[in-house]
Amino acid sequence: MIRIAHVSDLHIGAELKGAELFDPVEAPYDAIEEMVASIEDGGYDAVIIAGDVYDRAAAGKRPVRTFRRILERFEAAELPVALISGNHDAEDKLFTRTETTPNTWVARAKAPTTLVWHDLGVAVHAQSIKDPNEPRDLAAGYPKPLAGLRNIGVLHTSLTGEHSRRDIAPTTLEVLEARGYDYWALGHVHNRMLFGNAAYSGSPYGRRKSEAGPHGYNEVRLRSSGVKVVPVDTAPFTY
Repeated sequence: MIRIAHVSDLHIGAELKGAELFDPVEAPYDAIEEMVASIEDGGYDAVIIAGDVYDRAAAGKRPVRTFRRILERFEAAELPVALISGNHDAEDKLFTRTETTPNTWVARAKAPTTLVWHDLGVAVHAQSIKDPNEPRDLAAGYPKPLAGLRNIGVLHTSLTGEHSRRDIAPTTLEVLEARGYDYWALGHVHNRMLFGNAAYSGSPYGRRKSEAGPHGYNEVRLRSSGVKVVPVDTAPFTY
C-alpha cells in the first residue's frame, strides 16, 4: 500500500478573521506546524501540495522562511514532494522567491506536466496556476493515465463554483472522472470535501467561522483494491 499526504491551502502569512480566543497571527503557524509534524512522523511515502502555499496578503520574510523549512523537513524525512501554485500564489511574488529543495517537484504553469515516482509506481499529473483569474478548464487538457502506474491528478480548482467564493480553473466532476485517474488531489476550497476519487483536503486550519470544524490533511491510501481517503485532523483549534 502506498500512503500519500495530500495537503493544500496553507495560506502561510494569513491572519484569522473574527478570532476571539486565538492569536490571529500565531494560530495559523501553530496549525501548520502540527500538520507538518504529523506528516513528518507519519510514515508516508510522498506529499502532494495542491496550491495556495502563501496568502495574498502575506508580507515579510517569515512566510518564505517557513515554507522553505517545511520542504527541508520533508526532505530530511525522505518524502518526495509534488507542488503546484494556486491563485493566491499567482497574485504575489512569494512563490517565485521560494528556494525549493531537491526532493521537491514544481509543476509548470504553461501546460500540464507529469512526474513519475518510479519507486512508488505513481504518476502525478499537474499544472500550476499562473493567472489568478484562470477561466479555462485546465483539467480537460490533462494527459491520459500512464499504463502500469497509479495515476494522480493535482489541480487548484473551484469545480463548478458552488463551494468557493472565487472561480478558478473551473471544471466538472465528469471531466475529472473521464481522465481515468486513480485520485484527484484538489486545492482551493478550505473545507474538506470528498467526491468519489476526487477530494479537497481543505486548509490546515479554519481561517474564519464559516470554516468551522476539524482541519488537517488527507491521507490517500493507494491499494490494489482501490483508493481510500482518510481525513487526518491536526488543527490545534477549531471555531
